Amino acid sequence: MAELTMQGTGVRRRTLRYQTTLLVLMFADMLGALATYGAAFTLRIYISLPFTVDLLPSMRLAEVHHPLFLLTATQIILLYFFGFYDLHGLVHRTRLMSNVAAALGVQMLAISAWYFFRGDLSFPRSVLILFWVLNTLAVTGLRAWVVRWLARVRALRVVLIGMSESLETFLAGLPDMLHLPGLTIVGMVSVDGKKPDAEPPRVPWLGSVEELPRIMRAHEIDEVIFLSQPTWKDAFIDWIVRESRGWQEGGGGRPRVLVVPSVYDILVGRVTSLRLHDVPLVEVLKDPREDLAFLVKEIVDIGLAAVLFLCSAPIVGIAALLVKVTSPGPVLYRQRRVGRDGKEFIMYKLRTMVEHAEAETGPVLATGPADERITRVGRVLRAARMAEIPQWFNILN
Repeated sequence: MAELTMQGTGVRRRTLRYQTTLLVLMFADMLGALATYGAAFTLRIYISLPFTVDLLPSMRLAEVHHPLFLLTATQIILLYFFGFYDLHGLVHRTRLMSNVAAALGVQMLAISAWYFFRGDLSFPRSVLILFWVLNTLAVTGLRAWVVRWLARVRALRVVLIGMSESLETFLAGLPDMLHLPGLTIVGMVSVDGKKPDAEPPRVPWLGSVEELPRIMRAHEIDEVIFLSQPTWKDAFIDWIVRESRGWQEGGGGRPRVLVVPSVYDILVGRVTSLRLHDVPLVEVLKDPREDLAFLVKEIVDIGLAAVLFLCSAPIVGIAALLVKVTSPGPVLYRQRRVGRDGKEFIMYKLRTMVEHAEAETGPVLATGPADERITRVGRVLRAARMAEIPQWFNILN
């Protein structure tokens, strides 16, 4: 039990570090957008650039409207939808700068459309292009630094799963993968239960799939990579591609090849593709807590809970006073509950029953307003759902 508690604490610590990094990255992106926007104007005002005719008059800075909210909002939204807040995915990301340029190119089009529909055509286009270039460099540099920083803090711990033959073939073809920055291949798990033939093995053999839960906990695995076995479809497609060349030389056309997909194929076709070295990967399952949307939801939940808790404080104070005056015992009812990830917490409610109400009956739910265990004030609190208000504290906690 102590081991599971320590492992759960480690998972929560890693999740908190991940979410904190996401939050800092999001604010850095917003500040970067504003800074590069200002830098673009500064460059045009004070430095003569090759693709411009003359310097930009400094008064133009005060004459044009500056869509700062649109600037920062599109920065966050587009980087999120293009996958640049998936920190684990950044480790596998290729062509980082071109992908960032594509995402921020959409931002540039959105800002151009904003000026067009406002009828404000005096905004210098050269500033917009400069902003796009500088912003692309800033976002790319920041992501590259984050990947290196995460690698120094804690490299991703990966386990490979597949048939023993597939595991050996995979590792033999990718010797450089064992030394990739930010990635540690902890070991491999064979589906057939056989140890690899190589002695010593390129990575440790950890066991069979039956032992996977223990292996995941013991080695604190972040990612699992499944290696698929070649099937008859792979061999057939290779064959038909080779043979179709002969058909074309004989005057025939190359046929289209269609496949009726399985449920797995349909699932794989809809998820995000990544790369590990030169090997394409498909992400099927991820931890939802490592998504920016989850973090934003958590911030909104805590913010709303804090506001509602403060607004309802006078009502709770009056209700607590009535509970204390009309019935002996504590004001709050406390009960231990099990929450997310098996974490225990204390639930707080305004007490609506007499003290030690379950001493004789045991943990029995109230049968209704006529239940003798419910106090007079408790009936009002239950009817108005006011007894649950202190649970805002659980959200804040």
